[in-house]
Amino acid sequence: MPKRLAITGHYQGSILEYADGPLGADEILVRTEMASGKHGTMFSMFDPRTFEDKRFDPERHIIVYDERDASVRLPSPQHPWPTGTSGLGVVEAVGANVSRFAVGDRVVGLMDIRETNVVDQSKAWRLGDLEPLIALCMEPAYVAFHCVRESNLRYGDTVAVIGLGALGLLAVSIAREAGAAKIIVADLQPSRLALAKSFGADHALEARMEGLPELVRELSGGMGVDIAIELTGAYAGLNTAIRCTRVGGLVCSAGFYQGEAQGLFLGREYHLNRLSMLVPHGCGWGHEPRDYPFWDEDRAYRTILDMMGQGRLSAQGIINRVYTLDESVNVFQDITQRPDEIIKFAVDFRS
Repeated sequence: MPKRLAITGHYQGSILEYADGPLGADEILVRTEMASGKHGTMFSMFDPRTFEDKRFDPERHIIVYDERDASVRLPSPQHPWPTGTSGLGVVEAVGANVSRFAVGDRVVGLMDIRETNVVDQSKAWRLGDLEPLIALCMEPAYVAFHCVRESNLRYGDTVAVIGLGALGLLAVSIAREAGAAKIIVADLQPSRLALAKSFGADHALEARMEGLPELVRELSGGMGVDIAIELTGAYAGLNTAIRCTRVGGLVCSAGFYQGEAQGLFLGREYHLNRLSMLVPHGCGWGHEPRDYPFWDEDRAYRTILDMMGQGRLSAQGIINRVYTLDESVNVFQDITQRPDEIIKFAVDFRS
């Protein structure tokens, strides 16, 4: 039977066997060559404070009481969580209504970390000549893409990016391509600050440095940045983003925050400087982009992959650890013990 990497406990990965179901009319069966996961959002789901006894009702778009036993809301061997967000490989079979692909096509798409993936044809795109480790960054790029687009970043704007995981690094690349005049970034890890500079950041600052918001204002002409993109998922990071933003500016809040706010002071700069705040598309679920129907998921992913292929969307070095399937059970332990060493990981099934 084929195997997959699954989350079966707190920061615990396991190799599990599985069986693919019958192929639907609009589905394709992909023999996976490589796949990747996004651990930041996944790890935040281990924190029960936001969804303890609660769930999101996608029809009413509100958090409601969850009557299910709490044990089924956390991963276990009986209720494993998937680990993957994107994968690529070769099409081995197609459903009766599939028109986009044929057997033998190499595709990249929204997939799990498993030896085979059954995917709706609308969730996959042709790989072409794109380098695999670049293409696998398509899913975090989708969030970063909407951070920039929905913030209405304009040519000549100044931008701060707080938090340099895969999303933050890609936001730097996209903001530079979109015409930002100056990009200031902040993170705790020197290696990520250096990579952000290679992606186009003008100033890279240690996130815990004293007087960081004051320095960002100084570097942006004394008034603060036009747009601050917050991707740490920590309330202190959001507060920093607010303090870095000019009067009437915008804070793009893309972090996934847990529990009640701590270290966030909305009565200070946020209120006094009349800031706007938005959560971009790609965060949450059950909604379309703000400029739908002109932009939808398919167009966004096609554009991201095309820009990657042109070399205009840099993602080189974001996936900086590749495991075999057997080795991959160690990935979550590696991330928690050495968070400065892994930005984004991938699993190579070809060996």
